[in-house]
Amino acid sequence: MRAAVISSVLCLAPVIAGAQAPATLDSLARMESAGRTEALQHIRESDDSLVTLRGLETAARLRADERRARGLPPRSEGCLSADEFDLDSQLKLARQSPDAASFSQTYRQYREMSDRLDARLAEARRTNAWWHLFPSLRSWERAWRDARDPRTRELLLRTLNGQAIRASLARDRRLTVQAGGKGTPRGAPRAAKSALAVTAYREYIFNLMCADDEENLRWFKNQVAEIGWFGQKQFGWAADRAALLIVQHADVDPGFQESVVAELWSRVAVADVDPENFAYLVDRVAVRAGRPQQFGTQIECVNGNWVVPEIENHATLDERRNRMNLVAYDVQLARVRGLCRN
Repeated sequence: MRAAVISSVLCLAPVIAGAQAPATLDSLARMESAGRTEALQHIRESDDSLVTLRGLETAARLRADERRARGLPPRSEGCLSADEFDLDSQLKLARQSPDAASFSQTYRQYREMSDRLDARLAEARRTNAWWHLFPSLRSWERAWRDARDPRTRELLLRTLNGQAIRASLARDRRLTVQAGGKGTPRGAPRAAKSALAVTAYREYIFNLMCADDEENLRWFKNQVAEIGWFGQKQFGWAADRAALLIVQHADVDPGFQESVVAELWSRVAVADVDPENFAYLVDRVAVRAGRPQQFGTQIECVNGNWVVPEIENHATLDERRNRMNLVAYDVQLARVRGLCRN
C-alpha cells in the first residue's frame, strides 16, 4: 500500500514555464542545489504550486520513512540524511514563502547561515582549535589534549564535535529576525534574516545534532561491548562524563539507555561513575519511559513556563539528591528561575 502511495506521489508533475520537463521528486533529488532552486521557483509561480509542493514534501517524507524502515541511518524519527534534508528544506521554504522571489532570497539566507556553520565545524576538526571557535568547549578540548589512551581521545573528539553543534544552537538563538520576514528595517542590524530562514537554519542544526548523535551511538556501543564502560578509575572523569552524554542523547535506542542505567548503579557505589551526571541520565530515561523521575533533574521550558515531569516521593527528594552530589531542589529551581522565556 505504501509503495503505491509513494509511486502516485512521485508522479506529481508540476508544469514548469516554457518547454522544460515536469519536475518530479526524483528529478529534483538529482539536481544540484542551484538548479533545484530554479526549478522550485518555476513551481512556486504556477497556479497549483501549494498543492504540488505539499505533494512533493509528502513524497520526500515517505521516501525517508522507507529508507529508515530498511534500517539505514539516520534511524531517528524525523532525522534526515544531508541530501534528504537539503531537498526537504527547499521544498518547505518554497511552499512557505509568499512568492518565488521571496523563496529565492530566504533560501539564500538559510544557506549562508548553514554554510557558515559547516565551515566553522570543518575548521575546528581540521585545526583542533575547538575552544577558539566555540569558547564553551575549552574544558573539553583541554581534556582531549591531555588524554593519551586512543579510545578516550576518540570519545572526547566525538564529544567536542557534538557539543560544538549544540553550542551553535545556543549561540544562534540570538539571530535577528526581520520584521514580517521582509527587508531589513531602518536601524536594524545588517545580519537580520527572515523568520523562515532562521527557522530552517535551526532545524538544520537539530538535524546535524540528530545524525551526529546516532553515529556516536553506533561507535560507542561497539566500544562498551569490549570494555564495559569508560569508568573514571581507568579512563578518567572526562571520559566518564562524555560517555554519559552519549547515552543521554541515545533516545533512538531506549533499550540501550535502560541497560546502561542498570549496569552503572553498581559503579556509582564504588565511585567509578560521576553520581551527578548519572542522576541526570536516570531521570531522563525514566521520564521518556513514562515513569516518575527520582532526582528532579528534568525540567522543560514550555511557552515561557517551567514544566517539571512527575517526581517520585517529594518528601525524600533532597536526601536522594544529596547522595548524588546534587544541590537541594529549591536551589536548583532558583538557579533556573528567569531563564525560561517565550
